[in-house]
Amino acid sequence: MNTNQFKFYLALSRIPLLQNSYPLKIMAIAFIGLIMPLLTLIVSLFIISSLSFNEMWPIFLVILLATVVGMITTFFLLYWLLYPITLTARALHQYLHNEQKPKLPTHLGDCVGQLMTEVQYTIDKLDLLKQSFDSSATVDPLTGLLNRLAGSERLRQDIARARREEKHMLVALIDIDNFKMINEHFGHYLGDLCLTQIVEILAKNIREGDWLARWNGDRFMMVLWNFNHSNPIIVLERLQKQSVKTPMGELLQIGLSIGACEYRGNTDLDTETELETLLIHIDEALSEVKQAGGGSIQLVE
Repeated sequence: MNTNQFKFYLALSRIPLLQNSYPLKIMAIAFIGLIMPLLTLIVSLFIISSLSFNEMWPIFLVILLATVVGMITTFFLLYWLLYPITLTARALHQYLHNEQKPKLPTHLGDCVGQLMTEVQYTIDKLDLLKQSFDSSATVDPLTGLLNRLAGSERLRQDIARARREEKHMLVALIDIDNFKMINEHFGHYLGDLCLTQIVEILAKNIREGDWLARWNGDRFMMVLWNFNHSNPIIVLERLQKQSVKTPMGELLQIGLSIGACEYRGNTDLDTETELETLLIHIDEALSEVKQAGGGSIQLVE
């Protein structure tokens, strides 16, 4: 990307009054083109009163030249102001025809800035989907975690292991509170970046042999073998105290609603029935937390 051509738009975006309005940027440029000949005319009128008619034509010539210069300047600046739209169209063309992934700016607040953000988000999503088709169907393309299908199979295997080895495991369904508001406030592109950072925090709090899966949207399945059996809720409470730094540089307290179950390997039922029963229990536990306002933990047996 030619950053020199982009500097004028970025400069206008730093002006508070023009920051979040593309039409105001255009009007500001048009004002520059109009004010130059107008000021020249006003100054000339003061001068004309002391000149004869034969001496007035140079004044009119100056006004004409000022108008022409103002128009040329206006068209020139508007061309650079419209460059982000040209850049966005070019980025789409290059991705569709050459599979060349662009890197558009995603931090600007006006409608054209939002357009670039949404186009970048859409291209990134398409690229992730393409990668998911090219790679294993068991991986969530955004987070790199197991997807729900693979997570269900892994959980089925772990239930069989817990029954076989008579071990306990902690199964938790984690929901990110108010994630829709994060998307609305920051946009989907930056919302996805927040989501990946939250996943990194979750991953740092599990040990070898434990695992995470993206269950759907902003919900994640966490299975822990290495936890405090006398007080299993400790690790979940630690997750709720974490903060994530948003792409906008702000600190955001993670609001997590968690439904969890300490599975002890009931051998009276077959593995498939155990899986369905376990999922129902933690889903009901999570629903109770959400109905109570979220942000807490419900542990069931």
